[in-house]
Amino acid sequence: MIDFDIKPYPGEDEISVLKRKVYFIREVKPRIDYQKKSIQEKSLNLVPLTSEEKQDIDSFWDKYLPGDLKEKFLDYRYYEFYKNVLKDGERLCNYMPDLFYQAFIDEYFTNPQHTRPIDDKNLYDLYFHDVPRPKTIFRKILNSYLDEDYRPISMDRAIEMACETDEVILKVAKFSAGGAGVKFWKNGVNEKQELIDFLNSSTNIVCQEVLKQHDELNRLNSSSVNTVRVMTLLFDDQVHVLSSVLRMGINGSRVDNASSGGIVCGIMPDGRLKNVAFDMLGNKFLKHPQGTAFESVRIPDFSKCLEYSTSLAERLSSTSRLMSWDLAIGESGHPFLIEFNNSRGQMDFHQLCNGPFFGKMTDKVLSEVFSKSFTLNSIIKSLQ
Repeated sequence: MIDFDIKPYPGEDEISVLKRKVYFIREVKPRIDYQKKSIQEKSLNLVPLTSEEKQDIDSFWDKYLPGDLKEKFLDYRYYEFYKNVLKDGERLCNYMPDLFYQAFIDEYFTNPQHTRPIDDKNLYDLYFHDVPRPKTIFRKILNSYLDEDYRPISMDRAIEMACETDEVILKVAKFSAGGAGVKFWKNGVNEKQELIDFLNSSTNIVCQEVLKQHDELNRLNSSSVNTVRVMTLLFDDQVHVLSSVLRMGINGSRVDNASSGGIVCGIMPDGRLKNVAFDMLGNKFLKHPQGTAFESVRIPDFSKCLEYSTSLAERLSSTSRLMSWDLAIGESGHPFLIEFNNSRGQMDFHQLCNGPFFGKMTDKVLSEVFSKSFTLNSIIKSLQ
């Protein structure tokens, strides 16, 4: 199950086969391997499917994966995972299996070969110069230090600039995710050597002023900047907001990433939080571990978060049609763009919080992927 071997087509030359194998090993196999590990970690929250549910899922996929192809492409444990949150009137078959989503849907809409070159936090001040963002103190690009305006400075001057700021956050600028590659450094609390060691740990780093968030978000967890995650899809010549959640740190954590132990809660259209949150393993929280009821919190200026996300999705649509946007709410109640993910954006906590990911567009989305995805169709062709 979910174990593919790239085979040559009849009459295909060796170079073409090799190119397909290299792409699969580099771009698709890591997605499959990660999801296999992820579902094993979630095993305690699986609920067995009934024969009727299994039949309904099979019937849904018959038009896309006929015969024994379903067994090769679908891992039914994902449906067992989402069965935990199935609501009255929902069909389990409308939930998207994470492995299929990451390996083929996300890969198709994001095109990793296009998105990788722009996945660089040191370029955000160019991409998003007209959008509120945390202030950049300095940046390191290919071992050269530059100020906020991309003018060269020395490493000593960069360190001085950090010391002139109360607290900074340093991030590895390329290909970091899940809260990894992040360092908080506070002048007078942390040793200067800690700053130097982090600066020497990567060739590409951005140093920013730590954003102070709105009191409404501090009610949940004041040690982390809790961010709104918005997923958008450019489809049928329009940017659609697929799902919005609030990511929160817990127990004094400085980061809000679910993969680093945080929790997520769905956001209703008016900015109010729903009444239950989840961690990465699907465990439910009826209130924040620090005591606040989720439904008592409303995201300030949530409509502006959606406005930024949709307009910026249009701006970057030539590189990726499926995007994740992280926004924080500043002290004044205005959103600040923190970062974006243009490939491999997580889907699981969106479906836990808000139900089937593509909603009414599910059939249309799958129809496009199955008709136009080179990766998916090359594998299907190899198996037939």
